[in-house]
Amino acid sequence: MILALMLPGAAAGQDLPRPRSPVAVAAAFLPRVQATLDRLDVAAEALEIRANRCSSPGGDRDDIFHIWIGMRGTTAAPAGPQLRRLHAEWRAAGWTLTRMRQLRNGGVNLAAREPGTGNGYAFDSGFAAGPQHVAGFFDTPCFRNPDGPVRFGRLRPELGARQ
Repeated sequence: MILALMLPGAAAGQDLPRPRSPVAVAAAFLPRVQATLDRLDVAAEALEIRANRCSSPGGDRDDIFHIWIGMRGTTAAPAGPQLRRLHAEWRAAGWTLTRMRQLRNGGVNLAAREPGTGNGYAFDSGFAAGPQHVAGFFDTPCFRNPDGPVRFGRLRPELGARQ
């Protein structure tokens, strides 16, 4: 009963988050993020991958985590039209759109959840005229580390070791 109060959905009869190691989740998620960046022709200038704690009612657990990826990059052409195209593609594919804001300068702030995976994707283009700078924030749903407590924090891009 205590466990049911600690995890989202557990009280409703749902199982614990799926067991997978942080490195395995990040290794599977990073190529999906990169494929989206490639479709937008975004060159990443900075990229950070983290194993972050998932909060749950009744208290946090050291073995429940999600992967977060943050990115700052540039595009060869203004980002707004590319992000509007991505918005249309996501909408047509049944993604859950959580934000679509068009800025006066032609930029776009866009966020959505991918069907089937629950992965979140968010892009914010620059606020200068004709923005070519893009920030991206990507996250997975929660998972449970089968090996016990997670060392939360930054993962190296190659995912094999901590920085």
